[in-house]
Amino acid sequence: MQFTEIKEKFALCKSWEERYRLLIQLSRLLPKPSEAELANLAEIEGCESRLWFSWTITPRTVLAYSDARLMQGLLMVIRTLLLETPTEAISNINLPTLFDELKISNHLTSTRLNGIAELQRLIQQTAKQNP
Repeated sequence: MQFTEIKEKFALCKSWEERYRLLIQLSRLLPKPSEAELANLAEIEGCESRLWFSWTITPRTVLAYSDARLMQGLLMVIRTLLLETPTEAISNINLPTLFDELKISNHLTSTRLNGIAELQRLIQQTAKQNP
């Protein structure tokens, strides 16, 4: 699924319940890392769910996983965005703004928002290391 498709699907949602169901559907598309890959992924601190994330710009790879379906759906959105964004535009990615635009943020707990903030920090850190 392309990122534009994801945005279009969210735009059609009329309620939080529809957005939640869409996130659960997206969670099923997130590739699950192998046990060995998961053991080597950094665990993201600050989120109420267990959350693992790693990505590189060159070659473009994104490995992400959570023990919570909702977070897996959010990770699928992030993964798709990172895989499709041109290298020169990665530093412009703003996850809090994205999830506000998709009308998701208001329904997330503060600890889930902490996890997203940490993912934002990691994305920006990697973008600065790979100009």
